[in-house]
Amino acid sequence: MEEGQFTFDEFSTEMQEFELKKSRKFDRMWNIGYGGSILQIPEIHSDTIFFGSCNRNVYAVDVRTGQLKWKFETRGIILESSPTHWNGNIYIGSFDYNLYCLDAETGKLKWKFKTEGQIDSKASVADGIVYFGSKDHNVYALGAMTGSLIWKFKTFDEISASPSVHKNKVYIGSFDKNFYCLNADTGNLIWKFTTQGENHNMHPPLVHDGVVYFGSFDNFLRALDANTGELLWKFPTGIYGNAASPVVYKGILYHASRDGLLFALTPDGKQIWKYVNREPFGAPAIHDDKIFIGSEDYNIYSLSLDGQKLWSFKTEGFVYIQPVVHEGRLFFSSWDCNLYCLDIENKSLLWKFRAEGGPAFIPPPFEGYEIKMMIPQAHVEESGKKRYELDIGKEDDFEGAYKSRITYQVSNQYMAKGKYQVDEEF
Repeated sequence: MEEGQFTFDEFSTEMQEFELKKSRKFDRMWNIGYGGSILQIPEIHSDTIFFGSCNRNVYAVDVRTGQLKWKFETRGIILESSPTHWNGNIYIGSFDYNLYCLDAETGKLKWKFKTEGQIDSKASVADGIVYFGSKDHNVYALGAMTGSLIWKFKTFDEISASPSVHKNKVYIGSFDKNFYCLNADTGNLIWKFTTQGENHNMHPPLVHDGVVYFGSFDNFLRALDANTGELLWKFPTGIYGNAASPVVYKGILYHASRDGLLFALTPDGKQIWKYVNREPFGAPAIHDDKIFIGSEDYNIYSLSLDGQKLWSFKTEGFVYIQPVVHEGRLFFSSWDCNLYCLDIENKSLLWKFRAEGGPAFIPPPFEGYEIKMMIPQAHVEESGKKRYELDIGKEDDFEGAYKSRITYQVSNQYMAKGKYQVDEEF
């Protein structure tokens, strides 16, 4: 079977027509279980690397040796709320509804601020104010040193998107299908742009040369005027949506979608090339003319700027978050509970740090989708209903809780005169 294709052994004829539709709002991240898995963009400051884990802990590890310096336990899992360092503090959110401010040297709690929902948003700090979103529908602005509330802005649904702060504006998406631009001082709405899908950005949106770029679950990457919110262009990325933001390097945009596609685009949204993978990609990091990107096929990849594979390194779990390059080393987290440090030049493992606990439960990457098939009369069974399986990879490439095989129920009925009809009930 070619990558990315469906095969149904029962059919001797050519591939049948099908339509893929979302069956519900994207909620995969809210169904993660407890465990040592790490889905973090690690934060490096001085000689320490910081990250959180689904076992509820925040870790500080020596960046050269991988030895633990300290850890701090919250009361909820820490998923995509990657740590942010500012002025000697670490800011990180937890599913226990709190944003924490920790002393970067000691790990001691300085303050915490409780919202009314789980926090799955990487905080951004600018001019002494920390900004983040919560599942309680609000964007928050707090005093970075005190944790005191300055303002909050209510959207119409959950927020699992990380904000960017640029020129006194806060840019952030919401599950209410809006992308917001807020005044950083007051929280007042400057403009909003409505998409056709949830806006779930694990990485802060890119703001560059007066343009803000973000992906949505309506399967488009968009470029908006950062001041007015006017749409400049949109680019189709596939059928499984976007959960990452693009990066820019030497005037070229690099953007990964959940379809396992990495695109290189001109600043006006024209495709230069695409790299096709079998599993969803995270966001890329680019350094010294090399692209580094992780995938749910357990690998971290190195690509050239023209989209050619240079090498890959395989872990025991999916790598679905942006890596970090620091002093010739590549740092990235994996669902196998390890934070990895690789020597880029030698492509070798220098160390890895394992968080306590086994891999956390996670739903399949493409849950919440339905396939509607149009099947000729000769293939309709007496029951009128049949189950087919969609393979998102080879069986032997997956182990335990990581195996990404999803079963869809497909309904079909035959209409006379060569027409086809699909039962709407699933």
